[in-house]
Amino acid sequence: MALLFESLLLDISVGLASLLTLLYVYFTWNFDYWKKRGVPFEKPLPFFGNLKDIALGNDYEGIFYKKIYDSFEGQRFVGLFQFREPTLLLRDPDLIKDVMVKNFSSFHDRGIPVEEETQPLSAHLFNLPGPRWRALRVKLTPTFTSGKMKMMYHLMAECSEQLRRYLQGPASKGEELEMREVMAQFTTDIIGTCAFGLEMNAMKDSDSEFRRMGRKVFEASLIASIRRLIIVFLHPLAKLLNLSFADKEVDEFFLNAVKETVQYREKHNIKRDDFMHLLIQLKNKEKLVDDDETTNGHVLTNDKDDINMTDNLLAAQAFVFFLAGFETSSTLLSFALYELALNPDIQARLREEVDTILQQHGGKLTYETLQDMPYLDKVVSESLRKYPPAGILIRICTKQYVIPETNITIEEGTRLVIPVLGLHRDPKHYPDPERFDPGRFEEGNKTRGHQFTYLPFGEGPRICIGMRFGLLQSKLGLAALLRDFQFSPSKRTTIPIRYAPSSLVTASADGIHLKISRRE
Repeated sequence: MALLFESLLLDISVGLASLLTLLYVYFTWNFDYWKKRGVPFEKPLPFFGNLKDIALGNDYEGIFYKKIYDSFEGQRFVGLFQFREPTLLLRDPDLIKDVMVKNFSSFHDRGIPVEEETQPLSAHLFNLPGPRWRALRVKLTPTFTSGKMKMMYHLMAECSEQLRRYLQGPASKGEELEMREVMAQFTTDIIGTCAFGLEMNAMKDSDSEFRRMGRKVFEASLIASIRRLIIVFLHPLAKLLNLSFADKEVDEFFLNAVKETVQYREKHNIKRDDFMHLLIQLKNKEKLVDDDETTNGHVLTNDKDDINMTDNLLAAQAFVFFLAGFETSSTLLSFALYELALNPDIQARLREEVDTILQQHGGKLTYETLQDMPYLDKVVSESLRKYPPAGILIRICTKQYVIPETNITIEEGTRLVIPVLGLHRDPKHYPDPERFDPGRFEEGNKTRGHQFTYLPFGEGPRICIGMRFGLLQSKLGLAALLRDFQFSPSKRTTIPIRYAPSSLVTASADGIHLKISRRE
């Protein structure tokens, strides 16, 4: 019996050793990939490659890739391994421009899996690859013109008034507030009314369904981070485990919310100045005219577009509008308020501009009023430089490409990382990068970096389609707040910011705690 047990134990040990050896070989066999190509690279570890600190929840990915960016000063690009996958990090702004614009046809995808049948909300504009992305982008472009922004502005303004009323009480008592949550409630209300035509009431009810679903999607936890890594880098395993970026409850909630809204509007012939109405028009194959002055009213949709706007595809677009619209703008707003609180001279200058321009416009905070506030624009731009919502951008090589001035070939399927946070904090491009200085964006300022060192919304054909919307609601929020209130650090304000390691976007691990008071 003892001999049988020893034999069984030996077999198990040999089996485990063989399995571990096979796994080691599988995860390391190509670790000489960049060395053979003469590319400087970060030394990888078995299984993790270079992703140990991200996989274990030690670093926010924007900060992680910034560290690698900083470590290879003077290099145009750096080889990495995301688990066992060879990846190239780009440092040279001219090369980044080549990838994002000049040779976009070789780098048009983001490499995010789309499982339309089992996860219909994954088929949105941000994720879709190739021809389907292009066709959908053409269809959706007219919904984000300056004319459409003006059309929806009154809906945003109503939400800013609700925000002002909500903050009167805390401000009169000089209370401390966690501003990222307050700003998320504000932007949830805006995107809810503009995308869904619904009153979210997030300001009044922080546990409203839409706010709760938003928190679920952007959950900053190690488990959520690991799930995302498995989906992107171990997709067969993710399919086997039926993993998705969004919780099943989130999928069902948004699918039902959109379908019910569409059915109700179509049944009662309701038309409203919002994205949902524009999406319904696309679904019904009505042609949308781009009323932007820069395109002279050209029709951007045509009968050759090879994409059918089904209910599920419509829901997926509304879903991503909601997520991108509330999360990125609330991130921008809360970080801007944080810097204004720490820099009272900048806050005072911006408030003076708000007061002056409001007076010139009869005290009304209109769409045109915001366009006449140049310093507000610079404060927003500097906030986006220092705290870009997306710390990195990803592109996939879709067609073999030779890096200019080298004999190095990027093979089809290779993932590229553009380290936005690294570029934004590089002292070569932005002297004294940790200093908050809106003056960097003064016209003609020679200390402002190369165009492709400033990428808060991406660049090229895949630049964020909702950029105008995000900037507009952020400027409106800041102007409305500074009109009535002032902000200062509280006992719980974290200086400097400690970044949330497992977050999808740039975020403070401790929240943004500030004291709010009425203007003196």
